[in-house]
Amino acid sequence: MPTEAQEGIKQKAYAEAMRYMENAKETLRKARKEDDNYHDIKYVRTACGTAYNGVLIALDAYLQLKDVEMPKKKRRSIEFYTSNVAQLDKKLLSYVNNAYDILHLWGYYDGIRDAVVVKRGFDYAEQIIDKIKPLSDNSHLEAAPPHRPAQPVFSGALFIPSLMLWVAGFLRLSANAFAAVKSQQAGLSAAR
Repeated sequence: MPTEAQEGIKQKAYAEAMRYMENAKETLRKARKEDDNYHDIKYVRTACGTAYNGVLIALDAYLQLKDVEMPKKKRRSIEFYTSNVAQLDKKLLSYVNNAYDILHLWGYYDGIRDAVVVKRGFDYAEQIIDKIKPLSDNSHLEAAPPHRPAQPVFSGALFIPSLMLWVAGFLRLSANAFAAVKSQQAGLSAAR
């Protein structure tokens, strides 16, 4: 794919993903925060869902830029994204898993009230969207700006949410491993 076409994809998708993020931040401000907790869960859910949709727009563009074949159906599973991103960028994969857990599951479905956790989810979303940030006219002459460093896992208020993310990832891996073992056992039983 020519560089000009890639930049066109990046510009369009980046602008759209950032529009979603700005809308999500505006909605989140309506949730009224006090003592690191949001009061109106309706706005938290809406904001997290909107931010997650911005992530999906960025991921679609990222995979398209990497020449990953996109399925015909518009609705793609998280497994589609994680399996393809896992082959391309392990660090991005951790951002995707964390954004999925925080924004989609805990924020949108569960309606988490913890402002620190929601902010962390928004940070992951922005790091994913930054992967498709278009080049400026002279940026090919400059080094890319560094990403915001992740906060240490054991930093006060982030310890529990980070531990929750680790446990959620571990349980997801354990469930997949358990399913694979059961599948193998079923295959062996059928062969006997």
